Amino acid sequence: MVNAPTEAARQITVVRPGALGDTLLTAPALALLQRWAPGAQLTLIARADTLPLALASGLADCAWPWDLPDWGVLFASQADTSPLTPRARAALAQADVVIVWAPDGSGAIAHTLSALGAGQVIIAPAQPPPDDRESGGPVHVAAWLARTLRPLGIAPESAISLAALTRITPRLQPPAADIAQAETLWRALRLPARVVALHPGSGSQRKRWPAERFAEVARLARNAGYHPLLLAGEADAQALSETQAALARLGLGQVSQALGLRVATLAALLARCAGYVGCDSGVSHLAGLVGAPTVAVFGPTNPARWSPLGPRVCAVRAPDARLDQLSAEVVWAALRSLLSVSAPGD
Repeated sequence: MVNAPTEAARQITVVRPGALGDTLLTAPALALLQRWAPGAQLTLIARADTLPLALASGLADCAWPWDLPDWGVLFASQADTSPLTPRARAALAQADVVIVWAPDGSGAIAHTLSALGAGQVIIAPAQPPPDDRESGGPVHVAAWLARTLRPLGIAPESAISLAALTRITPRLQPPAADIAQAETLWRALRLPARVVALHPGSGSQRKRWPAERFAEVARLARNAGYHPLLLAGEADAQALSETQAALARLGLGQVSQALGLRVATLAALLARCAGYVGCDSGVSHLAGLVGAPTVAVFGPTNPARWSPLGPRVCAVRAPDARLDQLSAEVVWAALRSLLSVSAPGD
């Protein structure tokens, strides 16, 4: 799958703006780059809260947040090297390979990088076209990103499977400080060993499974001897409120909650859980990549394109893509199946 570089690359810079799930799906491509040029320094410019995980997991050697002003030069109408900060000069102008996964219809990014003196430049859309002809069907985003590396001699099969993508991707490792913080929270919440985490939120209302279904999964988990744990971030206020109300209607009483955690701490918490259920969301991608048995519920979006990666992941799509038609029993059965199988390396 990976060919040796024709000329040793000393520095590789990857630019990947995007949301949490979008960023996490770059992990297989980053792993391929590390295998292609193991002696090179790989700099990742991406969403800030994912960078500690990339560094701790060995997916990058250096990392910078995407929203720093240093990277504005990429979108300048005319390339001008004089305003370059030392950080931008090192990451862009002095790199042997620069990969940008972002739209560049005008060619401005390519022109700027060329004018700056960057080495080999690859610019590609962050998602495959909907009518991709090479694969003859939906292309997973992670497989697409891997395929864009072909100009480097990295040539994954056009129909690379999710299992193959998972095999080449290291399990995400949170930094030690976040592991310790998750441990402290676990003790503070008095959580037992058998915890099933539930994340009812998503970046879009249309991708949210009904709160009543999450409450029913909590009931099924408790009846099976598992302790439900409700997860929510700052953007999940409505989903959290609705799920709390649904839990109360089922008479479940107080359900443990972990709210507003930073991404790396949430990753460490998820790695301790016996299982996880969530929607098509960045948190579901996080759960899969840390190795938690993960059931991701899909409706209008296609799991063939967006399913989380991981050693124990099951994407369940609602009948006719209608989330209100998917029962809690079906989702719980999918999770129980995962819970009965040990992950590779466990």
